Amino acid sequence: MKPLITSLLALGSLFAAVSTTAQDSPPPAPQVPPQEARLGVELAAIGPDCQLTFEELDGLLLARHGNSPVGQETLQGLAQLVLVEKLAEEAGIIASRAELNVKWRALEEQIISSGTAASLDEYLKQQGIKRKVFQRHLRLSILHEHLARAGLGLGPDDPLSGEQQSRWLEGVVGSLEQVKGEYPWDAGIVLTIGPHIISRQTFGEYLRGSVPNDQLRAACYELLLAERIAARLPDLAEDTIELAVTAEIDRRRKATESNTTFQGVAYEQLLQAQGLSLVTVRRDPAIRAAAMARIFVDRTHGDAELRAIYEEERTLFDTLYGEGHAISVLVLGAVRYANELNPRTYEAAESEIEAMKERIEGPKDFARLVGLHSDEPASKERKGFLGVITRGSHLVPETVREALWKHIDAESESSEGDLLGPFRLQAGVLLLQIGAHRPLPTWEEMSAHVHQELRRRLVNDALPTAAVSSWLDL
Repeated sequence: MKPLITSLLALGSLFAAVSTTAQDSPPPAPQVPPQEARLGVELAAIGPDCQLTFEELDGLLLARHGNSPVGQETLQGLAQLVLVEKLAEEAGIIASRAELNVKWRALEEQIISSGTAASLDEYLKQQGIKRKVFQRHLRLSILHEHLARAGLGLGPDDPLSGEQQSRWLEGVVGSLEQVKGEYPWDAGIVLTIGPHIISRQTFGEYLRGSVPNDQLRAACYELLLAERIAARLPDLAEDTIELAVTAEIDRRRKATESNTTFQGVAYEQLLQAQGLSLVTVRRDPAIRAAAMARIFVDRTHGDAELRAIYEEERTLFDTLYGEGHAISVLVLGAVRYANELNPRTYEAAESEIEAMKERIEGPKDFARLVGLHSDEPASKERKGFLGVITRGSHLVPETVREALWKHIDAESESSEGDLLGPFRLQAGVLLLQIGAHRPLPTWEEMSAHVHQELRRRLVNDALPTAAVSSWLDL
């Protein structure tokens, strides 16, 4: 896409409530009776016997994303939009209908000539950008240009580049005192820039347009899920929930700090790097739903009940969590017909792997060849190690899993160190090395898996994902 429309769309897909940002206290949202609340207007999502307002959703987005590096970058972008709007208002600068039409036609010509779409309207529809939102950005881009020309002393016909406009605006922002509110901005003010205020409400609404749709849907679901699980524990005291939340965070802290990926970095440090704090994590619905689900299962299932469920569904639990083998993999990217992006065919990859097998005498050789040749980044970082494969594991395709266990069951001695493959995958060829055997877990270990499965079933029963509709589905 050419620079003009690229720079315009870089403003973001949402310009929410910027006109209210200069007010010390934005007007309250109109009070709408629950039975009249509408999805996409007052409500962000609805589910069985539950509903979620945009205000509630924005509160979670602020907590999760607002203080992150991306969130702070988004905040600075919003601050620039606010300044353009307010400076133009103070200077009496407007964007005329004629200017808007000229710019619209110029962008549309770019779209059509590039073959991207038959019109700008069609392009906006493809990108999921509402016409009214785009027009507001279009207006702001014109105001920005007029302000930059005036600030740089340029006439209407003098050349003005996008870089010049950006530098001018950055200079204006840099000349104003900025005072940040304290995260998570419970006092209501996120940023004061000169005489202008960006409120918590405004930033939340704007941030909503910067978060990917899959994360927005997840946030809606988790907020509603916490509500539905809480409804199953109506007599639960708040201090009991807080103790369960503390225990849930402690479990996550231990799991994080025992994970070698994080190289011993403290849990609180990892939170801080993401712009989070223990205060906001404690409020997070995902944490609270997990804590309450554990309370529910503990209340309804003692050790005897867990054992009974295990015996009744032993095949399921042993298949998923029973004995297993560690495996390591080496993957070569390949396609049926060689092309510029991948010049290796399946046959060529299989030949390479067969040659490698002759040079592998043990795990060290396998790990060395993974480092030299494997095209799969995640396993390559772990020297080929993929994980422990049970008889029902989904870590590898079914054909690979079946071949692994057929080989293990046919051997009378240990299979550790054996090589299997090559196996054809959708985008490559895999060589597998069998690692150490993991025996059936103790009852203490298995009971934790049974408990986890019951919590999973509780979540699915309390609120099936398919039962939630969000404004994104309209």
